[in-house]
Amino acid sequence: MELYLTSEQSLLRDSAAKFIGGAGAKVARGFRGQEPGFAPARLREAGELGWLGILVPDTANGLGLGLTELALVQEQAGRGLVCEPIGLAAISAAALAQGRTPHPMLERVMSGAALVVPALQEGAFGDNPLAPRTEAKGHGAALRLTGQKMFVCADGADGFLVSASGSGGPERCYVARTAPGCTLSAAQTVDGRRLSTLDLKHTPADVIPSRQSSRNAVDALHSLALLALSAELLGVMEKAQEITFDYLRIRKQFGKLIGSFQALQHKAVDIYIKTEAIRSLVFQIAANNDPYRIDPELAVAAKAKASEDALTVTQTCIQLHGGIGFTDEHEIGLYLKRAMLLSSLLGNAAAQRRRYAAIASQAEG
Repeated sequence: MELYLTSEQSLLRDSAAKFIGGAGAKVARGFRGQEPGFAPARLREAGELGWLGILVPDTANGLGLGLTELALVQEQAGRGLVCEPIGLAAISAAALAQGRTPHPMLERVMSGAALVVPALQEGAFGDNPLAPRTEAKGHGAALRLTGQKMFVCADGADGFLVSASGSGGPERCYVARTAPGCTLSAAQTVDGRRLSTLDLKHTPADVIPSRQSSRNAVDALHSLALLALSAELLGVMEKAQEITFDYLRIRKQFGKLIGSFQALQHKAVDIYIKTEAIRSLVFQIAANNDPYRIDPELAVAAKAKASEDALTVTQTCIQLHGGIGFTDEHEIGLYLKRAMLLSSLLGNAAAQRRRYAAIASQAEG
């Protein structure tokens, strides 16, 4: 797919590509088992570049850009195995900027001085984001949350955007990491990072409303997170493909370049087609949706397709590398592990297909 960008978008993409020059497989490997599992200084650098406020309106000191720009940054983050949670911070900042007055945490999040991440998932196999089991009781300063969130990227986080069921339906709430009744238990992921289970027991929280022109606040945040993850998965696929094609051009077997073997060429074509299909899907959705009004069907479809194809592509790349692809020392394996992590967040491909079927059924009804 040929992606036609404006001059400003091209500059943003090139700037993001330059930023990931300081990341990569070696850096990602070095953060294994570290706390936090990223460089806070790099997150602040992303804030200085304006990326954490990429979706925040200029009236709130953000860049006021759109989904295409977010997808361009996330694509490069996936290519470089960037450990800094730029996408999660950016969509959290977008949420904090909504309402009549921005949340007090907004400026710190946009600068990278503080990290706020979404906490939306409650089941291991995905769930209905509009029917959270976490309960919100009370109003205003008396609001309290009780429930549990799973697979939260809480490493280094100062606060969370939590979905909860209130008296008027699903609500999006801000919870400080240090709030009473807020506890975390972490587990290591396949790529050496950590995901946490967030337990809330009568925990104080602030409601973060949606804009009048947007969908339900929880729905808007969930769809935005799905698209951001899909764009990052696209970057993982692209770089894994690039590494593999370079390997096919230099590796010899039986006196011939293995890229000349027809069976491997067929696999290479399959990789290319799947990657281009995801690129087309992600950027078509980005170009035709407002950040606060993403069609949930399209967001779910993108995450389902990206989750499935990213695993297929990276697994095939491992196979095309032969024995060396299975070693931890080779960087291609890190792309498979990152794909495994990202594809599972907020529900894997099967969970997204179930969600798509449910949305379609409701629309028909």
